[in-house]
Amino acid sequence: MPEARAESLILVRLQPFADLRRFLAPGQQGPLTFSLRPGSTVRDLIGEAGIPLDAEITAGINGEQGRLESALNDGDEVVLFSPMEGG
Repeated sequence: MPEARAESLILVRLQPFADLRRFLAPGQQGPLTFSLRPGSTVRDLIGEAGIPLDAEITAGINGEQGRLESALNDGDEVVLFSPMEGG
């Protein structure tokens, strides 16, 4: 009987900024590393991090603007910001 293969995971680093840090565990700093299934999106990462999915968020992936639906790859670095207003 063949051995069951463990599903490979991707590692993604997350750095929440500004008021989004309030969702981190007490005393926790960033960046945080998460193991996700291949094909996971920024939305999946946000859920894993315990950030409410209805929070207003701007995401960056590897220095480029991303979307909640953006697929993540092994080694990606994601930053999260709250939208800013003002002038």
